[in-house]
Amino acid sequence: MGGGQTIITMAALIMISVAILNINKTLTNCDISLAQNRYRLEALSLMTSYIEQTAQYFFDEASTDTSSEKKLADFTAPNKLGFDVGDNNTPDDFDDFCGYTRADTGRSGVVYKDSFHVEYVKLNGDQIIPSSIREYHKRMSIFITDTYNPPLLYRTENGERVRDTLKVNFVQSYWFYN
Repeated sequence: MGGGQTIITMAALIMISVAILNINKTLTNCDISLAQNRYRLEALSLMTSYIEQTAQYFFDEASTDTSSEKKLADFTAPNKLGFDVGDNNTPDDFDDFCGYTRADTGRSGVVYKDSFHVEYVKLNGDQIIPSSIREYHKRMSIFITDTYNPPLLYRTENGERVRDTLKVNFVQSYWFYN
């Protein structure tokens, strides 16, 4: 084998090595992306479960008595949202979730930190804005993040992993039927 053939063989080996490294890098990036999407989907599934669960609770502790219509003054004061005396840290109405935090393990074994916030809201034109007084509408915000370092739920900023928190808001209203 001549000198020219040796150079061509070496160039071919270098090209195939670069191609293999690029394929491995691409496969690794795809695997990381698939795993992150799986964790995000699992967290979204937890959020959906919480929305379905909390929609089944009474609007307020006062509305557990369904024999008569409740006035705004009957509802829990905005600064008292959260667990009521005697709830034993077990939610039994919608606003008990205010300030509630729990750890929840998904099917993948990932531990998520779930946090809740509840506030009265009012409609102002086409906007839903927080209210400092009692209203017939309450908004719940659910925040879900993971507890790992480095984070599993993250976004990339300037080449760095930054912990990401998934958030959803929804409104529950008080209704009374005669």
